[in-house]
Amino acid sequence: MPPPPGCPETLRIPETGLAPPSSYAPVKPPTPPFPTCFSQQAKNIEVQLPPLVAGALVAAFAKALADGLNNELLAHYYFPDRRVRVNLDRVLDRLISVFVRQLWDELFRFYSNSDHGSGTQISRQVTLLFEGPVRQLVLILNSPETAKCILDKLGPGLSRRSLTWSTNTKGIDFPLALQLLCGFWHREFPDQSPGGSPDQIARALHTLITTGDAARGLIDEMKRLLLSPHYVQIHFAESAIWDIVLRRPGPPPPDGFHIVQFKFECQLFNPLGGFGDLSNIRLASLPVVTGTATEHACTTVSEYIDKQWPKCGSVVLSCVEEALTSAASSLLQGDAFSGMSLWDGSDGKGVLCPGLRFVHIETEGSWIRMSLSAKIHTLTEVFQQMSWFCAALSSSPFPGLVAESMTEVSNWVYLDGNVYVDCSLNHSPIPGGDALPWLQHLPRTAIASGFPLHRESVEA
Repeated sequence: MPPPPGCPETLRIPETGLAPPSSYAPVKPPTPPFPTCFSQQAKNIEVQLPPLVAGALVAAFAKALADGLNNELLAHYYFPDRRVRVNLDRVLDRLISVFVRQLWDELFRFYSNSDHGSGTQISRQVTLLFEGPVRQLVLILNSPETAKCILDKLGPGLSRRSLTWSTNTKGIDFPLALQLLCGFWHREFPDQSPGGSPDQIARALHTLITTGDAARGLIDEMKRLLLSPHYVQIHFAESAIWDIVLRRPGPPPPDGFHIVQFKFECQLFNPLGGFGDLSNIRLASLPVVTGTATEHACTTVSEYIDKQWPKCGSVVLSCVEEALTSAASSLLQGDAFSGMSLWDGSDGKGVLCPGLRFVHIETEGSWIRMSLSAKIHTLTEVFQQMSWFCAALSSSPFPGLVAESMTEVSNWVYLDGNVYVDCSLNHSPIPGGDALPWLQHLPRTAIASGFPLHRESVEA
């Protein structure tokens, strides 16, 4: 149990004003903004810094992070002709949320190991440090302003948010911003100050934040998710669902299950070669290539879907496979290339994917019409999966050239409370010298670009 307020202070170490190492394992305080507090007296979790100090902290952190990424630009996300604008603010919000939780744990491990006590007790100084400067730091960095400032450095014009705190705080570096934070707390809240030298605490915090595992993890994740071309379509698909479905007129469905119909262009195999071979080949076993001409992974359809969309991926794939196999049989019998499939969870697989209520698929020529009833996050995953599926199984329209393929939203309408979305394929030819020779021998010469690679199957 933590010590009561006013317990004797422990011996201090020179840099932070806290205590020498100890081997006990204290109880870690919960991460803000959770409403509980680890001291006996409940503390206000709201930001208590003035806008100037808060803005300086956010802007300085964004600059330090951009410097850690060598100020690389998010060039893959500039598509001025797209109907849907990518929303990277939400992506960065998730990354920063993970970062501040890891940072909170990392700072607590450091200071609790430097504290002197017994059992699960921690000193009053550590308690006040985490109820004051560290809590304010985490709350500020976890604000929507942070994503805006980071994008202004790495992707100017991509953020959809307006500046508030950091408007007039440019030019302050991160160490100085932390000194402003610690100094303000020491002066304005002396009864809640952890004591010691605010400047020394700020310098220690700067070292721990910029050189710790949490910072390295954030930079690695930003390189993986944002600075590579392999998540572009994932983020565009998410943005499309949030922009189109959640902004439709009228109230949202009371049970959270949205009804959406997608119409996908899907040019299986060579458009001039017909569809007859589908009657003897399972779509799940077909080889596909994901990535770019220079960095890609070759898997089967089912292998990729099982790894990328493990919850509902197999359900959606089986529906598509059933409809297209039925359509191929119809074509062989001289009828139009049309097929249908329906899934309503009666097979028991709905337990594995509770966010999906039903799937109805119809095929017509080179189009797949899919109707879904799903919750928003499941709807996003299914849309991502189908965008990949159509791009991966499409054929290059450029004779003799491999093409990078992606699915784009071309139009959408709202009718009777439902949403109807049209999607088309966009192919970019790859010059013959830039593509690996073996790619020319694929039954389909298109690469689904903008989707994650599975490194264990990446081709050199």
